[in-house]
Amino acid sequence: MSARWTMRATLAVMLIAGSASAVFAARADELVIEAAERMRRGDIGGAEGKLKSALDADRAHADANVEMGRIRLLRNDLVGALQYVNAALAKDRTHAGALILYVRINAYQGAAEGGLKRVEEIANQHPQDAGVQLAYAEALLAARRYDTALLAVTRVLKLQETSVPAMKLLARIYLGLDRPVTAESILVRALDIERDPEALSLLAGIRYADKNFIEARVMLEEAVSKDQGYVEALTSLGAIYTVVRSWEAAAEMSQRAIAIVPNLAEAWLNLGSAQRGAGRFVEAETSWKRVLTLAPKMHEAWYNLGILYLENPIGSRDRIQQLTDAINALNAYKRGIGTTDVNADKFLEEARLLMKQEQERRTEQLKGPPQ
Repeated sequence: MSARWTMRATLAVMLIAGSASAVFAARADELVIEAAERMRRGDIGGAEGKLKSALDADRAHADANVEMGRIRLLRNDLVGALQYVNAALAKDRTHAGALILYVRINAYQGAAEGGLKRVEEIANQHPQDAGVQLAYAEALLAARRYDTALLAVTRVLKLQETSVPAMKLLARIYLGLDRPVTAESILVRALDIERDPEALSLLAGIRYADKNFIEARVMLEEAVSKDQGYVEALTSLGAIYTVVRSWEAAAEMSQRAIAIVPNLAEAWLNLGSAQRGAGRFVEAETSWKRVLTLAPKMHEAWYNLGILYLENPIGSRDRIQQLTDAINALNAYKRGIGTTDVNADKFLEEARLLMKQEQERRTEQLKGPPQ
């Protein structure tokens, strides 16, 4: 049974001192601040309402458009997210948060190079703007141009030596280069400056990879306490609780993530693992089937279903039918990953043997006197 850890960067707006800004209506500013607070509490609906009011007061308000774009992206509405980002950039083409969100949207669409081109042009025109340069480094990272991204983020740190957003991005670049020790040292320094939720989550991911689950859990719990709407941290914390067999806590974290982003396949995968651990087998089956609806290429769900059908009774379902489902699910998993898996082969062999035994038992039962 597998759970899914998420290591994606947070979509928090990374505003840096020195970025170009504009003067907005005071009421719109207040509403955006209130919306950000609701986001931190995980109240996405309430945040959206505040942002709509802010945009009613000032349709071109860059921060309000960016935050609304974040919400659209959380809901997988890439078209809507891009519309809000473009509105923000029309008001302020050097807005760091808008540029970074623009990069993320393009990356999710599989068009990282396209996002890079636009940001690179602005970065060349504003070499001393730390926010723009940070967005440029983000675009380079999305395009997997690690060496150039290192140069870009180094320029940001020369402009602002204690920039936590730049340190987090630098750490993510080193993680992309498979240099976790270097990334770890950078994140430790960033956390000495500020107990930032994303920095905590990134460092927790390194601890998780080292199987230091206790430290990873503590860091993620702190991250979630600081930002209750941080979906990636909630999902990762659900995975940690699953690993340490704290089933109800795992289910709670996964459900909190799903409440914010109902179509988040990773959270549904973790929820199914927690439900199976708690003995709620029908619910686990439903969650994993939901994963395959949302993300057909998340093949772990097939594997989990195969083990579920093999080892756990699902209501009053016929045993041979359930074993057939186990074989079909494990075969679907193998087709999906496109390679051999020793564990999957072992479970397939067990399922076939149990089916043969059950068929033989029923055959022998038919030979006896009527019951």
